[in-house]
Amino acid sequence: MMDLYVLGIFWSIGSPIEDRYPYFMLRHHDRYFLDVVREALSITTSVFVGESRTGQQYKLKIFNCDLGQLTQYGWQPRLSGQRSYPNISEHADFIRAYFELHSSVDTITIRKRNKERTSPRLRIYGNRYFLNELTEVLSSQVDITPKLVQKTTKQSESSGVLYYQSRRELEKLLAYLYPSGIQYFHREYYEHFRSLLLELLPH
Repeated sequence: MMDLYVLGIFWSIGSPIEDRYPYFMLRHHDRYFLDVVREALSITTSVFVGESRTGQQYKLKIFNCDLGQLTQYGWQPRLSGQRSYPNISEHADFIRAYFELHSSVDTITIRKRNKERTSPRLRIYGNRYFLNELTEVLSSQVDITPKLVQKTTKQSESSGVLYYQSRRELEKLLAYLYPSGIQYFHREYYEHFRSLLLELLPH
């Protein structure tokens, strides 16, 4: 069984490449995620730097990747029109990796009855079909309200975004995703998430 944090990385940034010698490609601007995969799967190839439309990226080629194992989890290519949540029974590690790669945490100012208040906001991006399943999983695992997937643009049919803006729900999510003793997590993402919620505590 693949480590589920690693599976979350594969699901988020992985693509099979057909070549003379087929391989699985991981690419991201943060090297941390590629180093985790190298360590967890004992990959012998090295991380290298390449260019992309958005600037410099780190890349990792994985040869002899067992796509059959990924298929057992329900793998579909990242750009599929309808992409499913994986067939897994434990969820926190997978979701933690996905959040760290495909979400952002910031604040939003809400105006109501001539009053303003600052609220935390978590935005999670991805395939709309996947996000519909993800929000149901989060509801069952963390006991928070399922959200409606929003379109990222008016023209977008397959991509969407989930919004979580309740501090109480975000505190529950943080506790669920980052229990003590976990092996893999992106420290900067965690610290940003945690400090933002602490800053918004009532004084």
